[in-house]
Amino acid sequence: MRKSLVLLLVAVLSLVGISGLAKTKLIFAVHWSDYQVEGVKDEKENITVKGLRQYVEEYQKSNPDVEIEIQSVPFDDYLKRILISHTSGVIADVYVLYSLWGVQLVDSGILDQVPKDIVDKIKSNFVRAAVDGATIDKAIWGVPVEVDNYALIYNKKLLQEAGFNQPPKTWDELVAMAPKLTKKNPDGTIAQYGFAFLSGWDSAVVHPYLALLHSNGGKMFTDDFTECLLTSKEAVEALEAELKLFKNGATDPAASVWNFPAGKVAMMIMAPWYETSLKLGFKDQYEETVGVAPIPYLKKPATAGYTWFIAVDAASKNKKAAWDFIRWMTLQDAGGFTRMGELMAKNIGAIPPNKTDINYFKGELDDLYTSVFVKELENTYQEPNVAQGQEIKTILMREIIEAWNGRKTAEKALSDAKVQIDKILAEFYK
Repeated sequence: MRKSLVLLLVAVLSLVGISGLAKTKLIFAVHWSDYQVEGVKDEKENITVKGLRQYVEEYQKSNPDVEIEIQSVPFDDYLKRILISHTSGVIADVYVLYSLWGVQLVDSGILDQVPKDIVDKIKSNFVRAAVDGATIDKAIWGVPVEVDNYALIYNKKLLQEAGFNQPPKTWDELVAMAPKLTKKNPDGTIAQYGFAFLSGWDSAVVHPYLALLHSNGGKMFTDDFTECLLTSKEAVEALEAELKLFKNGATDPAASVWNFPAGKVAMMIMAPWYETSLKLGFKDQYEETVGVAPIPYLKKPATAGYTWFIAVDAASKNKKAAWDFIRWMTLQDAGGFTRMGELMAKNIGAIPPNKTDINYFKGELDDLYTSVFVKELENTYQEPNVAQGQEIKTILMREIIEAWNGRKTAEKALSDAKVQIDKILAEFYK
């Protein structure tokens, strides 16, 4: 009897060992901050808003043969980490990726092709701007999880104090209002900005410019990406429109959008995810202080947009398991919404690109802040998915800042940018 029990115990332990060895492990790389991964907690450490980890734990509970390890990578290191990992052979299985990196990752053979059933759902259920963001060479390379665009954020109290009852609708109106919203220190430095850009961040420099470029009827590249169009009349006029704010004293290169919550900026152009910071900054004064409107236009309403999408590494040994998890997280009905949509709307503060989620989370998306961004999706022009997109974006940022500082005219800055960018395009498209 004792011998039989020993043999039975050995058999059970063997099965447990085999089961353990058979468990599929997925590494999921994201750029999100701590509360976006771990969830929002109250003073007693109770979860009040779910983060990514709670969804992963839910999936693992219903799929005990799958283990998912979340790896948080700082945004500035993310692309570099992906590229380096492929030389070392230590890769993640699943990524949440910035659309601008897509061409480089596809050309490098890093991304796995998206299964047809997922592609079909993306084409039918997701907003146009997000589909464009995940599309490279007419193929969709991941499931859009976040679509962002830009709007004018303004301080209602500061505008009212200066005698303005509503925000500007056109760029000329903005240029006229901004100096009247500017206050200076005795030494001539600006104490309160009528308008603020942000010199140290490429998106804060380039995206507002692209919004004005499209508003003026222009675009950055030819359709086949063989030439940069930054020396066009429309492109030069768009940058000259920005420079009017520097010339009339409403802003300077030291301005920062991050000073808006301190009440030191009257107007700025910003993305939907900044809402949480504004609520924390203004506290109980938030609703009576913060206003949101479409970006004042030159010729027609327009804003710039970009996308984050979730994708699978082509070198993953667990591609089927990875795509199964993505289906569950981004496409499966979780009660009239998707889990990823819930994460975006309730925690991260971004616009979920799935039309079902946009309709379901009206309470979160129809508030005084996000509702304008959702409406402006119809006027959103996706940041172009072009080879070496990040390098090109950095070049344009540097030249725009040269113009902001008065070291170059708009025409000269954009001409210099075109020369550098065309050299890059010639390597990939000619």
